[in-house]
Amino acid sequence: MADNDRDLGMNANITRRDFVHGVAAGAAVSAGAVASSVSARAAAHTATQDAKAYPPLRNGMRGFHPGAFEPIHALAWSGIAPPDATFDGETYDLVIVGGGLSGLASAYYYRKQAGPSAKILILDNLEGIGGHAQRNEFEYNGHVRYTAGGSGYIVSPSQWSREARIILDDLGIARNPRRDRTDVNFYKSLGMSGAVLFPDSKFGANTLVHGSLQNPTPEFLHNAPLSDKLKADLVKLYHGKTDYLAGKTDDEKYRFLHSISYRDYLLKVVGISEDSLQFVKGVWCVGLDMGTAWFAFFRMRPGFDGLGLKVPDKSPESEEAELDDYELPAGNSDVARLIVRSLIPDALPRGDMFDIAEARLDYTVLDRASNATRIRHSSIVYDVRHVGPQPYMFQPEGRIVQVSYLKDGKTIAVRGANVVLACMNNVIPHICPGLPALQQKALTTAIRAPNQMTNVLFRNWKPFVEAKVAGVTSPWTFYGSMGLARPRYFGTVKPAQSPDEPIIVSFGTGGISGILTNTNMVRGLCGEATPQPGTSGDEQFKAVRRGLLATPFETFERAVRTLSTQVLAGTSFDPAKDILAVTVNRWSHGFATGLNDLFDKDYQAGMLPPTVVARQKFGRITIANSDAGGTSTMQTAFEQAWRAIDDLQSKSYGFYEHI
Repeated sequence: MADNDRDLGMNANITRRDFVHGVAAGAAVSAGAVASSVSARAAAHTATQDAKAYPPLRNGMRGFHPGAFEPIHALAWSGIAPPDATFDGETYDLVIVGGGLSGLASAYYYRKQAGPSAKILILDNLEGIGGHAQRNEFEYNGHVRYTAGGSGYIVSPSQWSREARIILDDLGIARNPRRDRTDVNFYKSLGMSGAVLFPDSKFGANTLVHGSLQNPTPEFLHNAPLSDKLKADLVKLYHGKTDYLAGKTDDEKYRFLHSISYRDYLLKVVGISEDSLQFVKGVWCVGLDMGTAWFAFFRMRPGFDGLGLKVPDKSPESEEAELDDYELPAGNSDVARLIVRSLIPDALPRGDMFDIAEARLDYTVLDRASNATRIRHSSIVYDVRHVGPQPYMFQPEGRIVQVSYLKDGKTIAVRGANVVLACMNNVIPHICPGLPALQQKALTTAIRAPNQMTNVLFRNWKPFVEAKVAGVTSPWTFYGSMGLARPRYFGTVKPAQSPDEPIIVSFGTGGISGILTNTNMVRGLCGEATPQPGTSGDEQFKAVRRGLLATPFETFERAVRTLSTQVLAGTSFDPAKDILAVTVNRWSHGFATGLNDLFDKDYQAGMLPPTVVARQKFGRITIANSDAGGTSTMQTAFEQAWRAIDDLQSKSYGFYEHI
């Protein structure tokens, strides 16, 4: 091991490498061995059996974890399918492929419609519930800490459709200031604030400067080791009021901004340097070259303040929208847990969302034979097809659907009177080959943006107090940001109140969790295969996805330790002792994205969007996912689930639009 890795604590025994289904690959692990592997210094930590029975406790590479996707990749990339499965008589009224928010919502709507006796089976490839809405949990010396491992918040719930709001209202998911508050002054009272790290790899020495790149004050600029040109660019970006399109009408400005990438706008119109692009990051989950300047303006990115244009209503970055957004302590996994309890009451104790915030979901009851709804995890579906001849025109669709899946190395087939495919669109043509060719083509256009969320358990946060930082950004590093968990009081849950207590530190890309917003992470994942600026958005998503799946856990761990050591230099921080567990939530197929006017030149107004073609009913099979709506929000997931269940209802009255 290199001396630098040893200094970073890469030889420390934490829970991290090569874990599949909670067991170290190729090794027999005892409870004592795992307890010590979490931390050699820990008197008490998570036991093996806890992590095996309760997936949120598992560390290492999570999200699309090892064992969750390889058979589907073999099928899609090489045409290698698992052996045929034999049907053994297991039959349901509804089989749902995918246990994310769309799949859980489909079960919820079907249950309300079909009644309590209807038999439902949910099959999911991951080990934890919720799809992208995962919960990360850590336990150390009697302290339990948890946070979101995937989709993080409920977007503008006041704007939701009636159908989507049914679930929030039924489950009692709503703000309650008496039981939910964040102490926004807590870290400030300890003399802590935000800071920017200027790393030695770029600036010759590690320099931590308190302040923000998004609000470059004179004091910050004085202390920042930036050239005069970079300082001028930073001020121009975030404080500038120049109308770079002077002389154009509002309509001409709109058309111009809609015709050029945000990257080209910054370089060619605003006039900043290539090096200054690091100050901006991307827009939402895409890089600067992957969206129009108009999209960047709508999402309130810098460089437009002097144009005199009004931002269209409903921008997600508007003050109104941000006040409407609602984030639960473990993100959208908290919503997934409540839906599961509504379907399987024994899965969680009674009580509202505040009462059960710390309660652990009982995974042992999810696939109980006596349940009206069963959830079966680590089940990779590879074939979905109708059984029997296709009915003639005007004949009712009475065929049953067989669903074949792989679990624990065995191929198994179940049948359903109805099936909802609540998995990703780009998987569906491979597992349901009987779909019409036009629909299959439309399904393949759904290319998702890869993203990641890394959560790290620190033994304590005294070094942060010593460094006087609560959060740090660094656009020049693999992880563009790291920050302490917010001091939030939620029901009976209390935050880490003493610096001596363990705390979760989250490591992000520097902006939102889309990897393409951080060119340093992209280069770290892709190496020589890093896409060049101007490459189509879909090709960039694919390149980063390949890099993400090929990158070992150690790369992320090393980056965590490196950034932590740089930020906390000169404090009591010891990376070998103070980092107890690392959880990398790898979402190679992350945010659903729709059409992009920079690259989708073939689409014209009046054409049927591919999302509509892709989600059409096929016999007794319907499709529900965020891809079907083209936007990556919980509202979309719920609305598409409602539509998919509604599509399953018989609506033949003897009259047809096609004769």
